[in-house]
Amino acid sequence: MSFVAPATLADTRTAIQTLHVPAPGLSSAPLRVRVLLPAGYRRDARPGYPVLYVNDGQDLEAVDVQATVSALQRRGEIRPMLVVAIDMPPDRMAGYGLSDRAAGRSVIAPTKYGPVGTQAHAYSEWLVKTLVPAIDARYNTRGDAASRSLLGWSLGALNAFSVGWQYPETFGRVGAFSPSFWLSTRNEDAQAVQASRIAHHLVEDSEWKPRPRFFLAVGDAEETDDRDGDGLIDVIDDSRDLLQGVDGKGGLRAKGYWINLDFAAQPDRAFAVLYRLPGGQHNQQSWARMLPAFLRWANGVRAPALDATGRIEGWQDFASRHVTARDVDVWLPPGYHAHRDRRYPVIYMHDGQNLFDPALVFNHTDWDIDGAMTSGIASGALPPAIIVGIANTSRRFEEYMPAVVDGPRVTSGVPGRESFASADIRSDAYLRFIVDELKPFIDAQYRTRPGRADTSIMGSSMGGLISLYAMARHPDVFGNAAAVSTHWPAGEGAMVDWFAHHLPSADTHRIWMDHGTETLDARYAPYQQKMDVQMQKGGFVEGAGWVSRVYPGTEHSEKAWRDRAGEILAFLLSRKVNAAGVDPPRP
Repeated sequence: MSFVAPATLADTRTAIQTLHVPAPGLSSAPLRVRVLLPAGYRRDARPGYPVLYVNDGQDLEAVDVQATVSALQRRGEIRPMLVVAIDMPPDRMAGYGLSDRAAGRSVIAPTKYGPVGTQAHAYSEWLVKTLVPAIDARYNTRGDAASRSLLGWSLGALNAFSVGWQYPETFGRVGAFSPSFWLSTRNEDAQAVQASRIAHHLVEDSEWKPRPRFFLAVGDAEETDDRDGDGLIDVIDDSRDLLQGVDGKGGLRAKGYWINLDFAAQPDRAFAVLYRLPGGQHNQQSWARMLPAFLRWANGVRAPALDATGRIEGWQDFASRHVTARDVDVWLPPGYHAHRDRRYPVIYMHDGQNLFDPALVFNHTDWDIDGAMTSGIASGALPPAIIVGIANTSRRFEEYMPAVVDGPRVTSGVPGRESFASADIRSDAYLRFIVDELKPFIDAQYRTRPGRADTSIMGSSMGGLISLYAMARHPDVFGNAAAVSTHWPAGEGAMVDWFAHHLPSADTHRIWMDHGTETLDARYAPYQQKMDVQMQKGGFVEGAGWVSRVYPGTEHSEKAWRDRAGEILAFLLSRKVNAAGVDPPRP
């Protein structure tokens, strides 16, 4: 791989470095790859930079990528990022297409222009196995899928979708502008094309697994063709069908995706979105107009608003040196901006996507923490407080499982769920993220009471385990913890014995524990009873600084936790507040 010295663009202060990367099987000459470095790029910055890979990198200037990225970064709308612009392979129609990773082959589409995608598998493999590792080795990247995006337009968009779908461990977000989803295995007539569109069958025939988020962007003036006569031009129809299926069946929705068919009008946090550009055509000028919305979606500092009660400030893909980036939502109490001299206690909560907006929850039932706090404050049952919701990731079990298990494997404690390697436990790293990175940010950004007595941590199931572990590992940080439906069976109950020997002081810490009696909660009573004995031996007095409660007839679900959230919050926040709202801190 050869390298050309960086050039700096005077108008954007963005450095561009040019690489020439061998691509055997795709090109006799190395492919040109240009890397845009953000202003102030540092090789030693931590946690490193997210990266956007772009097909058709020869269009870098025509799509105005440098200036757009630089302007959004300068205004603080997107995080500093690297852009890797990959020139098209010599045979663009051959390289940009669809592939079947499992079969190790390209999926070729016959067209009147010739076959499309004959080298698509080779290109996909080169991108993932040659270029991405080379970029990670040369530059200061974060190196995980959540921080890596892929963008393309037209045939390059089709390929970007295919690569994202087939290699979800490499790319966490994919943008497809004017995607060529019309490509099919049969093209004798419109009906045959409609029934054999390759990308749609790629989705339909795939097994479920965590896959990237998708941003599809189309212009409403790209063409006039309407093969199925439904009044929508084909580029819109093909994209909508990929998202929602045909006649409501299939598509990404059937694979568990939350979709948004009008992201331009109603931006949200859907996992796959359709952005329609009024007057947009199939050309570089329109793709340049689509680019800002995509960049905010892929790498924005602020997350789209939630449908929630009160004010929530969302921080998208909050970066960490220790764990994968994730969304963080901060709920602010009524009057926060009016009372500038007031400071507030903070509750940190795990599984943050389940707290405020049912649209983010897999079963569409959230904890309604925003509603519980709002009504509790209004009635006087709760003092005003800040709630910090920390979203989980695909490594939830590894991040929430305390590092207390002896032996090479950790049992899940869930019937039918396999064990995992003890070496994969990431709970200490997750707590370093909260204690060393997130909490300092929250304390600097918001008017908090940063002391131990005013800092609580709370979660359910595995989130209960990690809350207790957080207090034991960092007793100087967390003064209050709530472990709701605590999943004690994980690791054969190892956390019970460990926590019994690492209890914080009953004089300075307060702990809530509970469980129901149905579904998964029906397994918890023996463990909790053993834990109760150890709590008493440790000096905790039930009803004072410690609660252990059973909810007969309740199950292991967000609905059950929502129903008792008010009393748990009251326990964590129970303290006298004087008329001025500024009471002295507890020891």
